Amino acid sequence: MNTETIQKFIQLQALSNLSASSSNQTSNNDTSSIFNAMFNDELQSLLSKDQTDQNSNNIINVQQPALSYGNPFLTNDPTMDISNTYPVGKTELSPNKNISGKVTQYDDIIQEMSQKYDVDANLIKAIIQHESNFNPNAVSHAGAKGLMQLMPVNLKEYSVSNPFDPKQNIEAGTREIKRYLTMYDNNLPLSLAAYNAGMGNVRKYGGIPPFKETQDYVKKVSQTYLEA
Repeated sequence: MNTETIQKFIQLQALSNLSASSSNQTSNNDTSSIFNAMFNDELQSLLSKDQTDQNSNNIINVQQPALSYGNPFLTNDPTMDISNTYPVGKTELSPNKNISGKVTQYDDIIQEMSQKYDVDANLIKAIIQHESNFNPNAVSHAGAKGLMQLMPVNLKEYSVSNPFDPKQNIEAGTREIKRYLTMYDNNLPLSLAAYNAGMGNVRKYGGIPPFKETQDYVKKVSQTYLEA
């Protein structure tokens, strides 16, 4: 019951009492009965209106459902039609599994970190390929450094003292992509989008951000990885 209804109820109640008092003095029972009937009708009308208003408010204030990441793509580009789930079996590596693609001097480190953090070596390698093309001294215009292009915030978060040291860089980058794979329930495109554009932008746009650089990155890294 809202404040307006309560106020009207009190006013009606006061008038009812006044009428009852007057009725006792004049013995005018007919007038009292008529007023009581009017009072009851008005009271029922107010209560009915109040209930209707409450129901309307309940409908208006229905909480909207949370964003779903089930369909992460915000584009109709058919070339973006790749699997949006981290392939089953790709997350578990046997110690003797070979890394696909061209052999690099970082394969041993990649294999070590893939087993340590339960991330497919071929995914780590695909990220390195598209981040730095295996150049340990790469520095981007945004300040990302090393093989997996770590930003200053990543260096601090993972206690990286030398971003140009291959082992430190690959370990931190592997931990970062593992973080997103866990966060997005092994959804590969979303994880790669967060690695490239940040999880804040993934949250903001409810999926892969509409940035050409990020969309191209997700497509290229995914294709390189899935073809490994």
